[in-house]
Amino acid sequence: MLDRKDYFVSEIKFDNIKTKKIKSNKYYKILFILSGDCYVKLKNKYQICSTDSIILISPNNKIDIESKSKKSLVIYELAITVELLNKLSDEEVDLAKSFNTVPFECTVIDANTETNMLIKNILKKIVYIKEENYKFADNLYIKNTLSIVLVLILRSCIYADPKQKAKKSKPFLIDDIFAYINNHITEEISLDHLEKEFYVSKFHISREFKKATGLTLHRYIVKTKLDLCKRLIEEDYSLTDISQICGIGSYNNLFRAFKKEFGITPKEYYNEIKKYK
Repeated sequence: MLDRKDYFVSEIKFDNIKTKKIKSNKYYKILFILSGDCYVKLKNKYQICSTDSIILISPNNKIDIESKSKKSLVIYELAITVELLNKLSDEEVDLAKSFNTVPFECTVIDANTETNMLIKNILKKIVYIKEENYKFADNLYIKNTLSIVLVLILRSCIYADPKQKAKKSKPFLIDDIFAYINNHITEEISLDHLEKEFYVSKFHISREFKKATGLTLHRYIVKTKLDLCKRLIEEDYSLTDISQICGIGSYNNLFRAFKKEFGITPKEYYNEIKKYK
């Protein structure tokens, strides 16, 4: 007999709210985006989700969901305990163990179209099962329905195309942005470029970067480029080469930016360094 405390299914609508906190507590939670687009935040990680995305949340975690849709964001939420996962398992498949092999606190997956349609229709059935008049074999019906949707989701995790998975669910971290800037500091870096690289809105990147650092992204990039300029001056690179290597443009651009940042010109800094060599 299924204990109703071991699972619940609900429909979440973001009609008049922009953000909502989802806590998993003791449950494994599965969120299916029925319609709309949103950002999912876990700690400092951000992921972008859209219609048919599936979000998995492990027990004792919480996420923030921020709607970015003009139309209503609608999510089906399935919560299930490890005890029920064990009850639904058989000798061949241990569902609890299978979920624990998915390395996630919060993971976003994208199943193929056919699987998405199945998951969507099954979850809809479970959401509205209380409204059905017939109750024959109710317990068996729910048990088998839950088993099917769980297996479909686990299969999507196991057989997802790695390239598509990386593209769709790559987490946005401030640390990732720092690393990217440092590794590409000799190139031109823009918000538009970062948006394409991390699959996160440039407005979101700009807002969160300023919140974390107190600097605009552009200001941080300029400072990092000028720090590189100082190191190259110390290594006896010519000022013309430095302006090209750092991607600042002409020497005049380097001159103005360097003096504004450090209070002296690149040539004056070079002369200061020479005194101690």
